[in-house]
Amino acid sequence: MNLACPSAMVVHVQNVLRGEYEVSYQHRNPVILDIGANVGSFAAWAIERWPGSFVYCYEPLPANFELLRRNLGHLEGVSVVLNDFAIGDPANSRLFLGKNNDGEASFFDLGEQTSEFVNVLTKSPEVLPQANILKIDTEGSEIDILSRMPGIDVEIVLLEYHSEGNRRKIDLLLPDYLLVAGHVRCPHRGVLKYAHRRLFD
Repeated sequence: MNLACPSAMVVHVQNVLRGEYEVSYQHRNPVILDIGANVGSFAAWAIERWPGSFVYCYEPLPANFELLRRNLGHLEGVSVVLNDFAIGDPANSRLFLGKNNDGEASFFDLGEQTSEFVNVLTKSPEVLPQANILKIDTEGSEIDILSRMPGIDVEIVLLEYHSEGNRRKIDLLLPDYLLVAGHVRCPHRGVLKYAHRRLFD
């Protein structure tokens, strides 16, 4: 599968397309939330992984959203909905650009952001539809988003973490979930995969 993306993002996109978020979960026609959709690599992978799935994509960075629309626009209304806004604290509007690639854009300084920013629209998680799978890759906003979702009721949560402290906070924010898989990319960076406890009852 070939997706349009900046050269600096090729390795990251390929990792996602090769199954970085793979989890043992079977569901017919799952609804998926892709928060931090970037250029559409996770959504493209998920559509193949779970045939019949429908993915709601959220990507606020204009440059990324244009590529997202280029890659998945032909599936709009069939398998995806493309939303050009962020999810989280509506007071956050300054999205700081990444030093190395557009995938590092963040509302927070994680050491990978420049002082340049673009103004974006952010909406509360209250706008999210009900879903079976929640994926969050938002460069440090994961805690903020989860903490604004007191009624999390998806079956699978897939997300990045950006510090050891955040990894532990995520555990506390997901008391009804079991960590079933994950991997560490480097110190303070990795992917976590959770399944709701009811899947094991």
